[in-house]
Amino acid sequence: MKITDVTAHPVTASWNDDPTFGHYLMSSVMIRISTDGPDEGIGEVTLGYFAPEAVAPLVDRFKPMLVGQDPMQIGRLTNSMCDRTRFWSREGAGRSVISGLELALWDLAGKALGVPVCQLLGGAVRDAVPVYASGGPSLWPIERNEQKVASYAELGYRAAKLSHYFHERLSTADRPLTRPEPVDIPHAHLLDRVREMFDMLRHRFGGDFDFALDGHQNAIAQPIEVSEAIEIAETLAPCRLRFYEEPLPYTDLDGYVELRSRSRIPIAGGECLTGLHGFHPLIDRHGVHLVQPDLGFAGGLIETQRIIHHAEGHHIGAALHTGASFGPVLAASWHLAAATTSVRWLERVIAGHTVHDEFMRDRMVVEEGAVATPTAPGLGIRLDGELLDRYRFVRRGARS
Repeated sequence: MKITDVTAHPVTASWNDDPTFGHYLMSSVMIRISTDGPDEGIGEVTLGYFAPEAVAPLVDRFKPMLVGQDPMQIGRLTNSMCDRTRFWSREGAGRSVISGLELALWDLAGKALGVPVCQLLGGAVRDAVPVYASGGPSLWPIERNEQKVASYAELGYRAAKLSHYFHERLSTADRPLTRPEPVDIPHAHLLDRVREMFDMLRHRFGGDFDFALDGHQNAIAQPIEVSEAIEIAETLAPCRLRFYEEPLPYTDLDGYVELRSRSRIPIAGGECLTGLHGFHPLIDRHGVHLVQPDLGFAGGLIETQRIIHHAEGHHIGAALHTGASFGPVLAASWHLAAATTSVRWLERVIAGHTVHDEFMRDRMVVEEGAVATPTAPGLGIRLDGELLDRYRFVRRGARS
């Protein structure tokens, strides 16, 4: 079996399965690796969530390195792509495209052998994978978050991630597809409102429902100082949160180290880091309790395994990031979590449920906060003309 073609397929959809999330258009880029046999592999590039137009030219750059090669040699082909573009693809956009190509190779290998990818990773080490509901920003007024979490509980989730920033959904008849707008709460009162929210939720849902906090600080132009993150962690410690995600920008490594040493809430991070070398400082200096690699950005399955194993050696667990996925990255993360004991959590964005179910052959049915291990061959991904037509790509400038 030889690779005959490599193509990029941008797609766009409205993620509208979470009524508290806000309805707006999202994009991703699927990768198709075709062969001279009956099987093909489908992957996904997380870069496509942010810059979908940039993916296809990079895929074309890697295509000659794959056409004519044996797709079952996943490690060799991935190493070759990395080595031949080392000057510009060690991290960032180039590494994200390599990630999507590598995931497509894994999907192809599993389909060719008729087994799920988790079987190729050594087999499932558990019967079910813990999964949490990722719902974006917290809502204003805070009472709306009780409705938000209740809707997740009805879907079978027993854990949810919220934010210490509040948003209010403002939509109009002529512009319904809008993000929730941030609410300007005075600094002196913001943390009180966050604590009030979690106290309310803990009272409503008790100790059988878990919560996590997303700080989003790597995506903010003026992130908070470590002293503020320490104050947040200390104030919310009695709420027994599972983790505090991205409390600081990754450029503040010393801040992460100090925060972890003082926080009673586990610290998590790493969703936009790439490669083992990108995660090493955070792991080696014990800056987090949980690493959060995104398989469509960090380097693919093999590289993410290396990251997780390196973290294990430092008594650090993993919570896989899937917040940008239309299906393949989520599926790959599901397979990896099924085969890896140190993966504590799998993320799923509730707003994308319908889109996930369209592209994934294995349905993620959540029961008591967990999903059974996947069984479809490969990553269990489908990509046909009907789906590409239904989720036809819309350029950002043309979106309402």
